[in-house]
Amino acid sequence: MIERKRLERRTKIVCTLGPASNSPDVIERMLKAGMDIARFNLAHGTLAEHSRVIDTVRQVSQKLGLTTGILPDLPGLKLKKGSIKEVFGEHLRFALSQNATFAALSFISSASQVKEVKELLEEMDADIPLIVKIEKPGGLEEADAILELCDGIMVARGDLGLQIKIEKVPLAQKQLIKKANHCGKPAITATQMLESMVESPTPTRAEATDVANAVLDGTDAVMLSEETTIGKYPVEAVETMVRIVLEAEPAIPYEQILYERGRDVPPEVNDATARAACQIAHQLGARAIVTFTTGGTTTLRVSKYRPSQPIIAVTPSENMRERLSLAWGVLSVKRPEPLSLEEVFDHATEVVMATGTAVKGDLIIITAGLPLLVPGNTNFVKVHRI
Repeated sequence: MIERKRLERRTKIVCTLGPASNSPDVIERMLKAGMDIARFNLAHGTLAEHSRVIDTVRQVSQKLGLTTGILPDLPGLKLKKGSIKEVFGEHLRFALSQNATFAALSFISSASQVKEVKELLEEMDADIPLIVKIEKPGGLEEADAILELCDGIMVARGDLGLQIKIEKVPLAQKQLIKKANHCGKPAITATQMLESMVESPTPTRAEATDVANAVLDGTDAVMLSEETTIGKYPVEAVETMVRIVLEAEPAIPYEQILYERGRDVPPEVNDATARAACQIAHQLGARAIVTFTTGGTTTLRVSKYRPSQPIIAVTPSENMRERLSLAWGVLSVKRPEPLSLEEVFDHATEVVMATGTAVKGDLIIITAGLPLLVPGNTNFVKVHRI
């Protein structure tokens, strides 16, 4: 039931957990309200405390039948100086020990630093998606190169606003989100989105407008910080964020986005197939787009084109379900690997009916890679009538 409710919303909600939100009861209420990803600011508290809360999030999520992303925020260069191994090593090891979904890197000022973190992960024989926080002038200037290396960005407006002139922050936000959208990589908009709700049960009109504008800018996720770590109304902040997002999303120009992004597409089979799935869904008024994915790329490519239909990602991996928790418009479901095209069609029919996105007689669009089970090989689209 909670998952069906989430299908109504495309933009994801990231919530930072802290003293006001680390109990099982509050975490459950936040998850029911709409929290998709739990963020942990490792600059505060102990690693043991964060580990206990991560366990709680996973236990409550399992009880509710939800998949919740875990995002440790690594302070790194914000608090220390030295080599990448020295400033990020301990917290990277912690993130890996917790099987975290993502790792956010603070105060990155160049693409070369991201490359060094990736090299460190190779030394650790580890794989974790990296979310780079853009909060330094260098990070802003090298955003294109950083996006080539990372798995997503966070527009960290608080520290960014201290590093560049405050009047430049709004346009920087729009430009960063646009660049991330172009690459098909998630963007999180963060800092002071509903800050007055630290003390008040309702936000200001300006804050509500800020959230709505981020949605219209194309952000994949909006984030709560102090509102949920130390605020008096953590659950209400999530509920308010969800209401604003739901009000704004119908105004997203879905058809225009599909057209504009279709004018500047790379000559790749994978990308062309994903766009074709969205174009066909739009033209035929399909009820949903079902993506079969093992490495997540098929689903992210479809999400890039912002279809108005819900995207149902079918994957055999619970870890991949967590990684897709940040992808705009995506609801992921776990199913066994299909061994034939007939099983692909059967699984697609079953999941859209189970999630309530389609009924008998409806059209859905199915996209996958052939041969099956080969990651990064999106080359198949089918119009399927239930």
